[in-house]
Amino acid sequence: MNSNLIKYILQIPVYVLIQVLVLNEILFLSYINPFLYIILILVLPYNTPKWFLICYAFLLGISIDIFSGSLGFHAFSSVLIAFLKNTITKITIPHNIVDENDELIMQKIGPKSFLTFTFLLSFIHLSSLFFLEHLMLDFKIILKIFLSSITTTIIILITQLFFYKK
Repeated sequence: MNSNLIKYILQIPVYVLIQVLVLNEILFLSYINPFLYIILILVLPYNTPKWFLICYAFLLGISIDIFSGSLGFHAFSSVLIAFLKNTITKITIPHNIVDENDELIMQKIGPKSFLTFTFLLSFIHLSSLFFLEHLMLDFKIILKIFLSSITTTIIILITQLFFYKK
């Protein structure tokens, strides 16, 4: 398990660079901004210790915040989905599919469960992120949350297809 945790820690700089240098520069229709970096939180094994999951999410989020010039919004949103991950996992993924040491990837839990799991967590992440950024909730912000959640889910699904083949 320790070698896997080190593998996840070493992936942080790669995903932070992709997010900050590429994805943060993409803004479709002035509403849609994809956030691929949350895949690192989503695929962590089910039995990942809660303390590690929350610290990992904080490290990931604060790294994005530092390079994006935001004030801890990504750190808060990442910690929030890390805190809620096990609950959402219990709701969306059948308990007999996943062993405790398995990564939560689409090939293991199935496309329907993975899609639901990913969309819910990305929606929660983006809702908290955009609410903190704008400090208001109107139709434009709700549209931005919904469209960005769909785009983030699609990009995560594409990443799953490329990097986690059987």
